[in-house]
Amino acid sequence: MSGPDTGRTNARMLRVSTLALCLEAGVALAVLMTVGLSRTAETGYTYEGGLFLLALPLVSTFGVLAAFAVSAVLVLPVVLLGEDLGRRFGGRPVWWQLGLSALAGALLAPLAGVWGWLVGWAFLAVAALLTRPARQGYFVSLLLWGTLAVVSVFMVGGIALYMES
Repeated sequence: MSGPDTGRTNARMLRVSTLALCLEAGVALAVLMTVGLSRTAETGYTYEGGLFLLALPLVSTFGVLAAFAVSAVLVLPVVLLGEDLGRRFGGRPVWWQLGLSALAGALLAPLAGVWGWLVGWAFLAVAALLTRPARQGYFVSLLLWGTLAVVSVFMVGGIALYMES
């Protein structure tokens, strides 16, 4: 007799890694907007955020599609190959996954330099580490805690900008 599948499946891992990449993009957007707004105060340039808010649904749609593609092409293979290498050659799969994330992040080095490689490695490593325990019910808890993290970063950035002015 078999019950519902509560274990980790590739579909769950794909959903979780897509969500993780979208949450990381939200945190990055909050940080970049805070830094950008703080620099506009220094230069005297006024920031027009209304057009950005109008374009946000279109941009977020393409962002989710890009996160899905990166999850399918990079994150899922990093997680699965890291676990396979850990079984085959020994060692913890986490270390293999971090190393494979660094290799995959190196794909950005020719385009964006060392900083691009570091950012790519960090994004892939965090997504891979969050994807590993993708079991039933994990998506909802990651969604709630991740949304809380993104909102917290936006709030801290807003408070920092308010205190600066």
